[in-house]
Amino acid sequence: MIIDEVKVYLKAGDGGRGEVSMLRFSNRRVIGGGGDGGKGADIILRTSPHLYDLNKFLLNKKFIAEDGERGRSNNKKGKDAKPLIIDVPVGTIVKDLEGNIIVDLDKESQQFIICKGGEGGKGNFKKEYSILPTQGEEKEVIFDYRIPNDIAIVGFANVGKTSLFNALTGKSFKVADWPFTTTHCMWAPFLFNFFKITVLDTPAIKINADNKFLKHLFRTKIIIFISDNFSNCSEDFSLLKNEISKFDKQILNDKKIFYLLNKIDKIDKIQKMQKILTVSAQQNIRIEKLKEKIFKELKNEKSSCKSWK
Repeated sequence: MIIDEVKVYLKAGDGGRGEVSMLRFSNRRVIGGGGDGGKGADIILRTSPHLYDLNKFLLNKKFIAEDGERGRSNNKKGKDAKPLIIDVPVGTIVKDLEGNIIVDLDKESQQFIICKGGEGGKGNFKKEYSILPTQGEEKEVIFDYRIPNDIAIVGFANVGKTSLFNALTGKSFKVADWPFTTTHCMWAPFLFNFFKITVLDTPAIKINADNKFLKHLFRTKIIIFISDNFSNCSEDFSLLKNEISKFDKQILNDKKIFYLLNKIDKIDKIQKMQKILTVSAQQNIRIEKLKEKIFKELKNEKSSCKSWK
């Protein structure tokens, strides 16, 4: 099971206090000599290619950065605190508690200052007063992970979603005759013409259910609707579209949809259907043609440039 949403508390460091001290000279002259305080630590979010969900935040949901160092006498400035860097998986959306998006961290090695550290206080060097430091920002935010993928397989129970996923990626995830074998999203890449294409396998869609996993279609470029209903697969496709639209109408915007009829090895004669692709995932029939069609579509997508790294 992947962990794709957590709430965390973040507190940047406070600025260090400015020093209040006096410098005395041999001619009995006295002036302020206190140094400035150091800056409090920022909290920086950084994407890591080595993280695949938000599991690391289950036991640690509170992050408090260091305060700046206090100023010292003889006008010695306190040290600035080092930033606190928190690694998150590529594809993490950061939201406030009202659900407003603060930042979408969808690129590798991307960094974002989520909480700024406080400014150090001013010491009384050459003046008769000091200035108090400022506090670091603090926030409660939601990390909402959306799996980066190029194509997503969507369908009802027992239509062969995982079999298709295995056929495309070369994996061997569990396939069974009973429904709802796949209980969470899985993803893996395959290579075609030396290009890397990431496939997302989703749990079976349930009618009038929550289907929270559908949020992972947010980043996909091609959605494959799969059915094994030889007599009326178009009805399945309409129901799938309806369930996705109920979850979020924007998901289907700007997405290419492939309509796929699976298990054609179980019927004697294949009736040609307009705009519907036919395969047998378990028997590996027409899988290479499907890969070629996926490749051509993605290559023509300007938005899919990062898939060709």
